[in-house]
Formats: sequence, structure tokens, C-alpha cells
Amino acid sequence: MPAPLFVLGAPRSGTTLLRVMLAGHPQLFSPPEMVIAPFATMAERRKKLDERFWEKGGLRRTIMELQGIGVDAAKAVEASLEALTVPEVYAWLQAQLGARILVDKCPHLGADPAALARLARWFPDARWLWIVRHPGSVTRSIENMPMAEVMLQGYAPDARDIWVHANRTIRDFLAGVRGPKSTVRYEDLVTDARPALERVCAELDLPFHEALLTPYEGDRMREGPSGARAVGDPNLAGRGRIQPELATAWLEGFDPASVSPDTHTLARELGYDLGALQAPPIAAVSASLGALFDAARRIEANLRMPADLDNVEGRRFLLRMLSASVDLFVEEGDPDHPRFHHAEGPTRKMFADNPDADYWRAPIRLGGGRRYRIRGRVPEGTTYVGLLLYRKGGQCGAHRHDREFVAADGTFDLIVSAEPEADVQGAGDEITVMVRQYFTERWRQAPVDLEIERVDAPAPTALEPRALATALDRARRNLEVVFERTQQTWKMASTGLLNRFVNMEGAALFPTPDNTYVACWYRFGADQVMFVRGKVPRARYWSFCLYNAWMESLEYREHRVSLNHAELQVSPDGTFEICLAHRDPGHANWIDTTGHHAGYALIRVLLAEEPVEPPTIEVIYDREWERRRGALMVAED
Repeated sequence: MPAPLFVLGAPRSGTTLLRVMLAGHPQLFSPPEMVIAPFATMAERRKKLDERFWEKGGLRRTIMELQGIGVDAAKAVEASLEALTVPEVYAWLQAQLGARILVDKCPHLGADPAALARLARWFPDARWLWIVRHPGSVTRSIENMPMAEVMLQGYAPDARDIWVHANRTIRDFLAGVRGPKSTVRYEDLVTDARPALERVCAELDLPFHEALLTPYEGDRMREGPSGARAVGDPNLAGRGRIQPELATAWLEGFDPASVSPDTHTLARELGYDLGALQAPPIAAVSASLGALFDAARRIEANLRMPADLDNVEGRRFLLRMLSASVDLFVEEGDPDHPRFHHAEGPTRKMFADNPDADYWRAPIRLGGGRRYRIRGRVPEGTTYVGLLLYRKGGQCGAHRHDREFVAADGTFDLIVSAEPEADVQGAGDEITVMVRQYFTERWRQAPVDLEIERVDAPAPTALEPRALATALDRARRNLEVVFERTQQTWKMASTGLLNRFVNMEGAALFPTPDNTYVACWYRFGADQVMFVRGKVPRARYWSFCLYNAWMESLEYREHRVSLNHAELQVSPDGTFEICLAHRDPGHANWIDTTGHHAGYALIRVLLAEEPVEPPTIEVIYDREWERRRGALMVAED
């Protein structure tokens, strides 16, 4: 009775193709994967396959072929074998084959050296055929295999390790067997099979046969009915021909740096030079992602502020800006298919945000004939809506406010481009359009309706790795620039603007030209209060707000950290007095410092109709304020 021929290989190495090729040889019987070789008894097999039910069909399909019966009858025969040992089942199968040699391909054996050793003891004269395939192709095929994490349990903990674990096990095993053995490369089978199979047949003491070269001719048990599905590559039956392109198709997207040094070593031994491969496009994504995280770690390592609260808020600001940068360039960075999104809000603040404002941002890219259409509606009672184009580096470009572009019914429809006929004409290097809406009473003022589209936009495309890498690089640079500008501004303000207001342009901080900004760096002690006194000029909008060292407005959802002209209590002559204090001092215009002893104070004056004078500052102790307050109360009585 001839000994079996065992086909060994890592999963996704082409064992199914090789099995079907061998099925054309008249001296071989090469059925689908029977999954009996890993077990000592059929009872062990049944227990395991109750969990891996999808592997039951191979032996049934084999029985159907051997005995010319249907699925139900094959199931009954299979059940009758359950009391046997696996060597007895091999003998039963071989008895029905006569002089033909049983071929058993079983990738499971690459993960089970004990089962291999047992087979060698059972069949000391067995033939062994090892198929190898490029580790990149195997790895990528496994990674894209549906349900791979379930179907390949037991091979290796990571898909990138399956190839080296399986092939090393097979190599070490074959070094000690005495029967005929041969090795074939998958790439040879799909590009030039004849010389490879002629050599294999010679080494296994078999005559070569032409039918080996036509695996898609005849049945060859490539498929099977329900309950007896062939076990192996499910894609094989649908191909219809040998496809040479499969020799390298899976290498696209494989990063040789992603696999272990052991994989590189064994690959060289088997004739695959991983170092000769170019890094795939996705490697650029990994590099850009790593650079982004490295930048975040570097920024965090250099956050050293005088106050503990500033330091912990700096870490939160880093998280917020990391998220904002990714949103800005990865999620909302397509200028061909832009959409307006909230650039800032209660949990995302930068460059002195306004708690009374919504910031709607959309990416654009002017020049090259590109045009954008912006449509919307401004609700009645809105305090202000402004549209502004930003050029590279945050420079202000063309801008309009609502009285310049909103129709009587509140609607607007604008063409934005670098062309002269545009409603809003840019210089050609603009990358962002920002729409600001100011409120004085958010609870009753509705948000603006906005739409944007690129005119004649190209059709959307799938995510492309180089584009993602570029977006991540831009996100990293944005993160670095935000921190660079924020910390530079802090160094300047905390020394040069200490407890004195000055007019500021804020050119590097994404301002709006419709605003006049008056700012200071305030500082006072735990037992002190600060008074800010001035006059509210005639303007569309006026507000006062406190910020931390990172130019984030203080927590306005839980504390009163800002006042606008509709909220501020003003004297009949238009003058005001605002009181900054760590606790409620009983002042009508109290601003809560929320635990901060220093930070920015900023006044915004929107579309001012007269000069804006910086206010004055007075710092006194709590006890002095209590005396003044008492005197005021007596005077009022």
C-alpha cells in the first residue's frame, strides 16, 4: 500500500492551487482538505470540528468522490469512521484507492510540530511537498481574509508571524524525514509551472503529467454541495484560470519593516529578499502618524508653566489641539468636497475664542479656476455674521459682513473664487473660509444656515494612503504651529502687558478685521480683586472675556467668565466697572477667575463707530473692597 503524499505550507501559501494541480495527475488522488492529519483519533477530530464547523466538508466531499454517493450518505459513512484512529482512516481511504497515492494537504500541520512528528512515525516512507510563498503575499492575504482571527486560531498570535512560525516548523521537520521530499514556490506555479512541477515530480519519484498544468479543467473537487464544501481557498473556484499577477499582487501594501527580523532571515533562506522591496504607500501613513505622536510627546515634555493649573490645562489643550488638527486636515480637509463644521466650541478653543460666537470653517483652495458657492440664511435678530477668507499662515484675506451680502429676506448666495467676477474675490492662495456668527442671547438667537460646494467638483474618491499621510503631516505641522504661536504670545503678554490694556492686531492669531482687540495680561493675588474701568463705544458688539495661558476662554458653561454689551451693567454716561475676583464679591459685573490668578483679559469691539480707548485697571485687597462696598450701601440708604 503506497504511503501518502503530504502537502505542507503556511495558510494562504497556495496549498489549494497545488492540491488542485496534483488532482489532475492520474496516479494521485488529491481531495479537498480533510483535516484528519492533526489528530490521533477521529473522536478528537469530531470534538475540534464541532467548534470549527466550516472544516467538516472536506472529508465528506472525499467520501462522495470515492464512493459515488450523495451528501447524506457521505455523512453516514463519516459517522461510521468516528470510532477509528486516524491511521485506520488513512488505511480505509487508501484501500479504496488501490495503486493511486493519497494526497493530503493540511496547512494546520505548520502550527503543530507534534502532529508532524506523529505522521512521520505512522508513515516513514511518506512523500512530502512543501509550498512556500513570499511572506509579504501571505501576510497581506491573511490580513485581508474574512474572519481570519477565527479561522486561523492556533497558528500565531499575529498575522505577521504566521508565515515565519509555520515555515520554520516545516523546515525543521523536513530536515529530519527520510522519505522523498520537494519544495515548490507559489510564484513559480502561477508564472511558469512546467519546470517547477517537472522538478517536483522527479524529486517525489513520480512521472510528470500534462494535466498538472491545467488545474481548471475537469471537476477536481474544487467545489461541493452544501454540507460538503471543499475546504481551502474559496476564491479558487471563481478564477477559471491561473493568474500570473497573483505572484506579486498581494505585495502592494506590504511593509517589510512590519515583520520580525526572524521573518527576514527565513525569507532570505527561502529566496525572498524583503530588503529589496520598496515601502508601500501605507508606510508613509505609519511614518506620518508616528511623527504626529512624536510631536505631541515632544510638546508635552516641554510644557513648563509657572502655575500648576496652567500646566494641567496645557495637557488638556494638547489633547484638544491634537483632536482639532486631525479633524481639520484628515476629517474636514478636502477642498474639493468641503462642508462647514464647528471649528471651536466649549471643548475646543484656540487663539482667544469668543464664547458668544459660532465659528463655522470649511476648507477651500482658490486659484486654478476653482469656484465655490456658499449659500445660507441669517435668522432675524442675529447680532452679526461675517465671512472671511484665510490665506496660508492665517493671514486675513477678503472678508464681508452681513450688511454687505445678506438680502432683505436673510438669504445669501455667494460665489467665492480668485476671478474678478466673484462675489468674494480671493488672491488665489486662500485655504480656509470662516463664517462667524455672534450672539448676545444664545438661548433665543437661532444659528445661521450654511451650505458650501465646489462648483464642478470632481467625483469623490476612495481614501488614498499618500493623501492620508499628507493630511497627517499637515495636522502635525498645525499642532506645532498652534503651540509655537500660543507660547510665543504668552511670553510676550505675560511680561509686556502685565495689568495694562493695549490695542492688539492679533495678525497671527486668525482674527477678524471687523474687530478691534484690546488685551492685557492680568495678575492679582488670592486676597485681592481687580477692577477694569472704561467706556463702551458705539459698536455692533462689545464683550469682555477671561482666558487662560493657552488663550482658551475659561469654562463658560459653569462660570461667568465673560460679559457682552447686552449683559453688562453700564452707567448712564456709558462707563462701566467690571470686577475680577476669585469669589463672588457681590459686584453686579463680577467675572469669575475660576481658580486662575493670571491670564488674558480681552475686549472685542465689533464694527466700532468711534475710537476704542483701553480701559484702566485697579487692584485692591478684599478688605478694601468690603469697606468700599459698605460705604456704597450706606450712601444708597
